[in-house]
Amino acid sequence: MPDLPNGPKGKFRSTLAVVRNPREFFVRSVSSYGDPFLLSAMNGPVVVTGKPEYVEQVFRAPPDTFRVFAREAMLPLLGAGSLLMMEGSQHRAERKRVAPPFHGSCMKAYGRAMQSTAQTAINRREEGETFTGVQIGTEISLDVILQTILGADTGPLLAEFRKLTREVLSRSWPILFFSPKTQFRFFGFSPIDRLKHAQQKLRDQLRIELDRRGDQINERDDILSILARPTEESPAPDFEDLADSVGTLMFAGHETTSVSIAWALYHLHRHPVWLHRLRDELDASDQQPDTYATMPLLKAVVQETLRLNPIVTEVLRVVQSPFQLGAYDIPIGHAVAAASCLTHYDPDIYEAPNDFNPERFLDQTYTPSQYYPFGGGTRRCVGAAFASYELAIVLGTILQSHELDLLDQKEVVPVRRNITMGPSTGVRLRVRSRR
Repeated sequence: MPDLPNGPKGKFRSTLAVVRNPREFFVRSVSSYGDPFLLSAMNGPVVVTGKPEYVEQVFRAPPDTFRVFAREAMLPLLGAGSLLMMEGSQHRAERKRVAPPFHGSCMKAYGRAMQSTAQTAINRREEGETFTGVQIGTEISLDVILQTILGADTGPLLAEFRKLTREVLSRSWPILFFSPKTQFRFFGFSPIDRLKHAQQKLRDQLRIELDRRGDQINERDDILSILARPTEESPAPDFEDLADSVGTLMFAGHETTSVSIAWALYHLHRHPVWLHRLRDELDASDQQPDTYATMPLLKAVVQETLRLNPIVTEVLRVVQSPFQLGAYDIPIGHAVAAASCLTHYDPDIYEAPNDFNPERFLDQTYTPSQYYPFGGGTRRCVGAAFASYELAIVLGTILQSHELDLLDQKEVVPVRRNITMGPSTGVRLRVRSRR
């Protein structure tokens, strides 16, 4: 077997480049060193690939081939009860427990909340008012999460959870997620101290709310209540583990959905031909949430948005048992990364890959190693179906009821927000009129 592939040198410089703009750095690295290439990062060496045949090897590997990447850095932020931090049989059991509310009839029960929340948010904007796609996406996704995951069913409770959650999100600085060296404590004033304080306040409110519900959790259909109650297969979870699990769902779901809403509004208003076609489809429908979630063009718009701006720009795993990637034997302790921000722009898969063209998802389907905006394999995002469902309903609701103007004249580019990449301007929009 040959040695490991070549790649750029310098741990700090490479890590900083990934934090700033992973796609730009990966494209430049592939041009210089080929695919795959070896990345020296602060969290350890990573073999990066965007080739579908190599991506498939990563996704098809037995689950115990890998362990969680950068667990040391992420554990203090997410907690041991987070699905993202679990491995092996513990991960499989927790995934089986967490997944059901995000699929089928359980998920469809949340459609009305998604639609009414989106309608309220866009109706709040007066004609001529300016806002950003990230702003309205954040409002909608946060309130959807608070209603569907936490079950905040009164105005005061919704307002309290909204305030506490925003405090946690505002203190989730990007640098905290990339190295444990940044997580130093300093008398309550360091970034990690401030984040921990905000997280604890949210947990305290969660505990109060669960105590208030008591036995009512057996009748409620919000995800917090579903996960809090015992089942035939397992007892009720420890509160700290439950808080870790719910906190991860809130953080991951809120951030990723809000930026995807913004990106979709940006692409559609830059390409009015597709916007007009989509509006024709929306106007011909019954405007019901379940209908929006199954409409071909609306679904294709969501898929194309996630191709150009995937939720997860690279899927990272650490090798813990013998693993071969192409011609390379990857040493135990090294990581592998399937980079969707490379694969999704591969001209051998996608014609004119830089163009926004939902037609490509109407004409054909793609394999899980060609298209994977939510990751892949046994650790694919458990909320992927929920997020796609919400995106379709939110976009359908906004675009069917309002005319908007895109105010950004220049190209909007991805910039780092925390663990996600978001639009550089937030996508500046103005309400033209109600339809």
